[in-house]
Amino acid sequence: MELLVSLGLLLIIAKLLEGVATRLRQSSLVAYVAAGIILGPVLGWVEATEELRLFFGIGVVFLFFLIGVEEMDVSGLAATIRGRFFLAGTVAFLVSFGFAFAVTLGVLEQPMVNSIAISGILALSSLGVVAKVLSDLGRLREPLGLEIFTTVVILEIIGLLVVSFSIRTIAEEGSFTPWTVPILLAEIAGFAVVAWLLASKVFPPLVARLRRIIDAPQLAMGLITGGLLLTVGLVDKIGIHGSLGALLLGVSLSGLPHRLRTEILPGVRGLAYGLFIPLFFASAGIYLDSSFRFLPAWWIVAVVLAAVLGKFMGTLVGVIVARLTQPLAIASGMMGKGVVEIALLVVMLNMEAISQELFSLLVLIMICFLLIVPPVLGRAIGRAEHVAAEGTPKLPKFVVPSFARYALDNKTVQDIMDRGRQFPNSGITVQKFVDLWASSDQTDYVVTKDPKTLAGVLYLKDIRHINKERWGTITIDELLELEPIVASPDELLDDVTRRMADGNMTIVPVVDKATGELLGSITSSDIMASVIGSGKHGGAK
Repeated sequence: MELLVSLGLLLIIAKLLEGVATRLRQSSLVAYVAAGIILGPVLGWVEATEELRLFFGIGVVFLFFLIGVEEMDVSGLAATIRGRFFLAGTVAFLVSFGFAFAVTLGVLEQPMVNSIAISGILALSSLGVVAKVLSDLGRLREPLGLEIFTTVVILEIIGLLVVSFSIRTIAEEGSFTPWTVPILLAEIAGFAVVAWLLASKVFPPLVARLRRIIDAPQLAMGLITGGLLLTVGLVDKIGIHGSLGALLLGVSLSGLPHRLRTEILPGVRGLAYGLFIPLFFASAGIYLDSSFRFLPAWWIVAVVLAAVLGKFMGTLVGVIVARLTQPLAIASGMMGKGVVEIALLVVMLNMEAISQELFSLLVLIMICFLLIVPPVLGRAIGRAEHVAAEGTPKLPKFVVPSFARYALDNKTVQDIMDRGRQFPNSGITVQKFVDLWASSDQTDYVVTKDPKTLAGVLYLKDIRHINKERWGTITIDELLELEPIVASPDELLDDVTRRMADGNMTIVPVVDKATGELLGSITSSDIMASVIGSGKHGGAK
C-alpha cells in the first residue's frame, strides 16, 4: 500500500508542477526533479525503496529506448560523416571531453573508466532540449536551426556511445587495463555499424510484414513493449547494462516507415511520459541532497569549470575549426544539456560508480543548464547577423532524418517534386555528359532512356575513375546504377529522406507505381528548401 501511495504522490505532484513549468516555458524535467525533491528530502514522505527502484529502473529503460528511436540518428551520422558538421560535432566533443577528463582524473582522482563516463556526460548535448528550444523560438526550420540541429545530433550520438559503453565496462570490470580504451572504441564502432544495419535493413521490413500477418488490438504496442523488456533482461544476463540494450533496440527501430511509427510509438510514448519517465526523473530529486557542500572547494570550482567553460570552449573550437558561419549562435545551441545527462548520472549512482556528493553537484549543474541555456540560445540566435552572400550558411549536404521528422509536417513527394526537370539520355558519351550536364554542386544524376522511362542513376564519382582519354568512347549507360532508390508521388518525405541518407543519395527519381513512368525527381536541396523555407532547387538535373 505504501508503494501505491508513493507512486500516486510522485505522479500527481510531478504532473501539477509540469503544468506550472510549461506556463513558465521551462523543461518538464525540472518539474519532475522538483517533485522528487519536495516529497523526498524536503518533506520526507517518499523514500527510494526497492519497490520504487523497480519503477525507476523501468523509467530509464523507456527513456533510452525513446532516445534511440527519436534522437540517435545513425543514418544522419553516416550521411554527414565526411562533412564539416561531423567535424564540428566531433571536435566539440573531443575538446570538452579532454577538459573534463583532465579534471575528473587529475583533480577528482576518479578511476579511469569512471572518468571516461563522467567526462562523456559533461561533453555531450541533449538533442531533445535543443529541438524544443528551437521549435519554441520558431527557428527550427531556418538555416541556422538546421545547422544547430545537425551538429547536436552528431555530438549527442558520439557522447551517448562513449558513456554507454563506459558504463558497461564499469559494470563488467570496474577497473582499467591498457586494453580498455581500444576495446571501448572497437565496441562503439561495432555498435554503430550493427545499429545502422538493423535500423535500415532488418527491422523496418520485419515489422511491416508482421503487421500485415497479425492484426490484434494494441498488437504493435504490446510487441514493442514486450520486446523492449525482453531485450533489457537478456542483455543484463550477459553483463550489459539495460539502458544500453534499450538504446540499441530504439536505434534499431528508428528506421521504421512513417506509417508504422505513427501506429506504434504514440502508445509507447504515452505510457513512458505518463508514468515511468516522470517517476524516473523524480528519483533524481529523491536522491538529490546538499552533500556536495562537503566536497573540497577546489573540486567544486574545477567541476563547474569543466562543465561550463570546458563545454563552451569545446563547442566554440568545433564550429571555428569546421568554419561554420555564426559560430556563437551554433556554439550556444550545442550547450543544450540536462535530460540525458541526469538520466546517465542516476544510472551511475545506482551502480555506485559515482559518489552521492558528486552526483548532487552534477545534477544541480545540469538543472542550471536546463534553466539558463534556452534564454541564452534565444538571445544568441536573435543577435545572429544576416551574413553577406559570400558568407551564406554552409548547410548540410543532407537533411538528417531526425530533423525531417521534426520539421516536415507529413509532406509528401508530390508536394515538392519538380515535374519539369530535364534529364540526360543514357546513350550520350561521358564527354558529352561532362560538357553539358556535370555540375560542381551536384554528385548524382537521374538518367533516362526516353523522356518518361528511367534508365538509372549516375554517380559523378564513377566518372572520375575513368581515364579522360576514354570519355569520348564510353556511354554513360555503362556506368549507371540500374536499381536505384526510387520514390512514389504519395510517399512521405520523412521516409524518403531516411532512405536517401541510408543510400548516401542526393537525388531520387519519382516513378508512378502502377505504370513505371518517370514523373520527375526530388533532391536533397528540394527537401531542404521545403523544410527551412529558403534556398532554391539547386540546379539538380
